[in-house]
Amino acid sequence: MITRPPSGGRANLRYQEENVEIDLTGLVLPERVEALESYDGDRSAQFVIEPLERGFGHTLGNSVRRVLLSSLRGAAVWAFRIDGVVHEHQTIQGVVEDVHQVIQNLKSLVITLDEGVEEAVLELHAEKAGPVTASLIQESAGSTVIDPDHHLFTLQENRSVTMELHVNKGRGFVLADQHPIPRGAPVDLVRIDSIYNPVRRANFTVEETRVGQRTDFDRLTLHIETDGSVDPESAVAYAAELVRKHLEYMLYFGEGGIPEVAPPGAVAVPERLQDLFERPIEDLAELSVRSRNSLQKENIRTLGDLVQRSEDEMLQIENFGKKSLKEISDFLDEHGLRFGMQLEEGEDGRLFFVEEQAEAAASGEE
Repeated sequence: MITRPPSGGRANLRYQEENVEIDLTGLVLPERVEALESYDGDRSAQFVIEPLERGFGHTLGNSVRRVLLSSLRGAAVWAFRIDGVVHEHQTIQGVVEDVHQVIQNLKSLVITLDEGVEEAVLELHAEKAGPVTASLIQESAGSTVIDPDHHLFTLQENRSVTMELHVNKGRGFVLADQHPIPRGAPVDLVRIDSIYNPVRRANFTVEETRVGQRTDFDRLTLHIETDGSVDPESAVAYAAELVRKHLEYMLYFGEGGIPEVAPPGAVAVPERLQDLFERPIEDLAELSVRSRNSLQKENIRTLGDLVQRSEDEMLQIENFGKKSLKEISDFLDEHGLRFGMQLEEGEDGRLFFVEEQAEAAASGEE
């Protein structure tokens, strides 16, 4: 971390981050960083930072704004099912809105998923005539509907309608046809465009401000509006951290690339196995459909998840017997893998063998 400059913002000392010396002599750093006001139920806010050297207002404002509008992670409906609907170009019996109108309402539905929950399937049951809102959605563990009054569709008469909402996490805007269709998905699953970004609007203004006798410094004011799934303060902090993370990589230009730092007592997984461990279980055609379904029900999503289970843990899975265990064991043997391996993920997403796997990998390299 860069040491905080002396109070008053005028720095005439040198600060050092690792091996990079930063000479701040003659530069003015911000003295005021605060939220000006919040409104619209704390979904909108303004923030100000000043003084900034001339030009830094647009540099910082534009960088943070672009990240706010494109790169924050959120949750959204990516597909749905309704009784009698097989595609978006049709009407729904007993419903005032056509499928296109229902899709528009689903695109603006705000849902959050807890940390560690990547996807969920929510159900809605409606029976009475009149407006049907998000309050009828049966939330699953780890999911929350932000606005229960959000309108979804209107029933013309008393009748039973069931809707199934498929929700996942993502970034930015994803077109309907870019969502991968899971293996074994029902034919009446209708994919829709998904708006994952929790920030609805992000703008900034840069004005002149005075420091001493000089009036050509910048004052940066950020105007942020979110959909309610995240507060503006957290959104700005996340965007700033994401910008900082990417700028951090420029420190490695003079070092020949990014150093690979392994956790203590671990060695990096070879590139071939790295790709193999990331393969989704549903894509492993070498395994039977029965085995794949049993693993997915147990939330074993990738081969990396699979090899970390012991044989005893595998046999405790419902409808998973010794025949399935033998099938998977043979598959692992073909790739030099086995049950009970221990893996650890580094900060950059790389996988590492730990403990006895690290020793085995090291001796294998020798």
